[in-house]
Amino acid sequence: MPKKFLIKLIFVSCSTLFCKSLTTQGQGSFNAYFGNLHSHTSNSDGSGEPADAYNYARYTAGLDFLAVTDHLEQIVNIPLIDPEWSDCQNAANNATMNGTFVGIAGWEWGSPLHGHVNVFNTADIIDDAGNLWYTTNLPGFYNWVLNHSPAFAQFNHPGEETYFTNWNSFAYVSTTLDNAFPLIEFQSVEQAENFYELSLNNGWHLSPVWNQDNHSADWGTKNDCRAGIWATTLSRPSLFEAILAGRTFATMDKNASIWIDLNSIAMGGQTTIQSAVPLHIKLSDSNPESWISIEIVTSNGLMMDLGAHTGNLDTTFTIDPTGANWIFVRALQADSNYLWSAPVYITGTATSAKEACRYSGIQIFPNPATTILTLMAGDGQHLAEIYDLCGRLQYSEIFRKNTTIDLRNLPAGVYLIKLYTDGETIVKKVVINQDR
Repeated sequence: MPKKFLIKLIFVSCSTLFCKSLTTQGQGSFNAYFGNLHSHTSNSDGSGEPADAYNYARYTAGLDFLAVTDHLEQIVNIPLIDPEWSDCQNAANNATMNGTFVGIAGWEWGSPLHGHVNVFNTADIIDDAGNLWYTTNLPGFYNWVLNHSPAFAQFNHPGEETYFTNWNSFAYVSTTLDNAFPLIEFQSVEQAENFYELSLNNGWHLSPVWNQDNHSADWGTKNDCRAGIWATTLSRPSLFEAILAGRTFATMDKNASIWIDLNSIAMGGQTTIQSAVPLHIKLSDSNPESWISIEIVTSNGLMMDLGAHTGNLDTTFTIDPTGANWIFVRALQADSNYLWSAPVYITGTATSAKEACRYSGIQIFPNPATTILTLMAGDGQHLAEIYDLCGRLQYSEIFRKNTTIDLRNLPAGVYLIKLYTDGETIVKKVVINQDR
């Protein structure tokens, strides 16, 4: 049976005023900065020049930062002949004005088998890019990043192509490599649902960002989604420090931010607990919009949903996630925009990462759904139940291996699906869209 958690509300305060800065006990003061860590120019398969991208992001889109990350196999650095990489670095430096805007030069490594990765904080590029691209040499690429410290990397849009192995299903390699790969990128809710928890359960310490992956001259205006970074100042060193510390968030709303700390440890950090501790959640939106659900998610599944809330939220309450390896918060706005916090990692618990990912192969898709929901749970007999956010049972079915659920009789909205399998309970959120 699933673990029971102690939940005790001790303090709640709300405000309709948006504040970009946040002070957390014992963690200092951080500001929320919004930008994009994945974009392209005509140096590879995009539009415009790097200088155009940085200027557009700053003056038109109003971003705090932009990373230009053209495809490695399409950029070279031969001075006076093909200086694409040098031009990008120079443009990033020229565009940077601390306190106002930060330009970042990076590049995107791609494997036709494993997937794509952005690399930052290095002056170098891989000389044999063509060889790595065509030979799918993932270990060779990992070693290159490790050998070029302080370079760090971001897993890009997992599951975007069916032929990607998603880096061998996010197979964990080593602590050293884990430290050099602090970020996971979302470009869809499905990517977040299917791969965020999987990567954490496999042992990676990854913090989420949402990027636009621009291939047109719309750097920052392609959509309202943003990579959020909680940093002390708007400067490249401060942003990089925050990324490596895990203080990032993914938001589909350009004005909204999310913060959590557990036991006074900021998201991205680690804490050891053996009993109930305070969890602090802060949700801000300058509009501000209403929240449909505010979910606390652990390696043991959905711990609780704070439910609906009007306006901004700043609340602290006591929880007991003993036995979990990590905890993060996922919030849903009334306009169907999501925000994901980075995790706080819990050490010294009884549950191992390997045990926690026992059922990571279970698939529930599509999500968001319209008329049909598919469940793939493997061999054996399983029970699926769908509940609304008031806890009312809306659907129940016993099935083997796979099943499809007709959703046409359910109103659009947010639901919880509980899957009982092999003596365990898995809880996932499902969104049923209005577009039918």
